[in-house]
Amino acid sequence: MKLKKVFILLTMLLTFGHADSTMPILGQADTSHYSEQVTLNSSETRAFITNYSSGFVVFDITNPNNPIEVGAYTDTNGGRVFDIALDNNIAYIALDQDGVVILDISDINNIIEIGRYDTVEGRVKDVTLSKDKTKLFVADYFNGMVVLNITNPANPIKIGGYLTDYANGGKVWKVTLSSDETKAYLANHYRGLLILDISNLNSIQKIGELDTEGISLDVEISSDESKAYIADHSNGMVIANISNPNNPIMLSTFPSNNASWRLEISNDGTKAFIADRENGLVTVDVTDANNPTFIAKQSTGVYTFGV
Repeated sequence: MKLKKVFILLTMLLTFGHADSTMPILGQADTSHYSEQVTLNSSETRAFITNYSSGFVVFDITNPNNPIEVGAYTDTNGGRVFDIALDNNIAYIALDQDGVVILDISDINNIIEIGRYDTVEGRVKDVTLSKDKTKLFVADYFNGMVVLNITNPANPIKIGGYLTDYANGGKVWKVTLSSDETKAYLANHYRGLLILDISNLNSIQKIGELDTEGISLDVEISSDESKAYIADHSNGMVIANISNPNNPIMLSTFPSNNASWRLEISNDGTKAFIADRENGLVTVDVTDANNPTFIAKQSTGVYTFGV
């Protein structure tokens, strides 16, 4: 097996031991290329794994000890898949310089393209669906954020956008929405965290900004929307107070042993799971946002880019 191509399932225990704790591996599966990001369907029975320029692979993870490949999409023309957003039988694909591709995945053995939107100016790194699944928020790298109306998936229409300061390092990697979808939190490369007012998509306005020391690649927010967790590459994970979105304040930093690429926050808000490249998956206790502490890690033996 070529380790650079492995998709690994880990046990997320509620309690860990001392500082050298590891999270046991439940199962793993080989893909044909570099596996970077994973998206689960709503029932968490299938994992859609981005597969670099080879599209994506779909695994049945009903038995996590034995993930089984059940489908794949490879018709990307060499474009690199960065992210996947799912809405039942529809998949929205972030296809880098080729924009957004929309697929019918109702028959996993016969995935069909039904729509496409070429952002032209940018390179799509991330796609985020609105709660009602009528809008798609696109992280378009040096083209900023693009908002699409996807009421008709066969004909996505641009209804809004926000250009970041590309010349000074503003390149959007991730868009995370507030619960009421009036604010967007952007991981904005060298410019750190960018907060936008999206209540009027015809006139999106900047609310606040926090310049971090690293390269911001991912952002998640706490359930009460008082804190932002930023994967800041070589600067590790940054935790910010966003209670006042006009003036986000840095609370703490959890250092990276290599480079923090992506992160997720547990449902109870007490843990952060960080994809830390060569360091593997790192679990951090964030109960005290001013003092995040190491819980456990699992080295995957390869680069870990997504969680």
